[in-house]
Amino acid sequence: MKNKPHFVFINPKTTTVKQIHVSLTKFVLGFFFLFVFIGVSVKVAVDLGIKFNHNSQIDQLQSENTILQQQLKLMGERITIIRQHIDDIEELDDKIRARLDVPPIGDDVRQVGIGGSDLTNMASLKLEDLKLQSVILNNQNTLAKLEREIKLESESFKKLLSTMERKEDSLRYLPAIKPVASGRITDGFGRRRHPIYKRIMDHHGIDLAANRGTPVFASGDGYVTFTGTNGGYGLFVAINHKYGFDTKYGHLQKIYVRRGQFVKRGDKIGEVGNTGISTAPHLHYEVHYKNKPVNPTDYYFNDIKFE
Repeated sequence: MKNKPHFVFINPKTTTVKQIHVSLTKFVLGFFFLFVFIGVSVKVAVDLGIKFNHNSQIDQLQSENTILQQQLKLMGERITIIRQHIDDIEELDDKIRARLDVPPIGDDVRQVGIGGSDLTNMASLKLEDLKLQSVILNNQNTLAKLEREIKLESESFKKLLSTMERKEDSLRYLPAIKPVASGRITDGFGRRRHPIYKRIMDHHGIDLAANRGTPVFASGDGYVTFTGTNGGYGLFVAINHKYGFDTKYGHLQKIYVRRGQFVKRGDKIGEVGNTGISTAPHLHYEVHYKNKPVNPTDYYFNDIKFE
């Protein structure tokens, strides 16, 4: 009995001592079953904790997935709106180019394509949902393309603005008015019988009949390159306009400008006279483009007058 394990219990109220003897085999078995019970209980508790935590994570991921899908849907709607705005801008760009007589941007250029592969972007997403991967990648590619299109249109509008400014400037220098508002054409441009020499000769301008002293206006902006007597032209003024144009005014009675002076369209440069080789008061008016005489009536508009 001395080798058997035993337990001693003391009653705190009666101070009675009680001994319970257990065989070694029973003691070992009891301890073993207790250890197994505790192990199983711990495992069940851990499994339940892991399962609860896993379920919580799944719920959280599902919630985040739903929010992400909503955000992607909203992003897609905004991309569609931006796409429409860019289409409107491209249409406006084409209309402006047509007005300015500038070639349109080709459809191939507007595709603003680039090289490379999307596999890198796909791998970097690291999403379990392949559908979301596809949607996100499509949005990324669409946004990148829209960005390139916006840049293309921005550069296009800069060039159009520059072209428009040049055209506005060129219109200022175009000889676009009749230099004698009330002048009547008595001799046109081209081959004609010379009134003095009585033979067929080239007439490099037009003759505008008007009373002596009638104001003569500059037909466009430019710099005066000559003033004074010029042979058969009598008192004569020449003006150089930008973009290849020159104008010449002959048989004047008076000159009101000097060489090197800048004049604007409609400025009074002289008066109709009868100087030089002339049979009656009139203005001989020439327009030259790139040093070649052209018909002045192709450039001025009768409804634009300066008096």
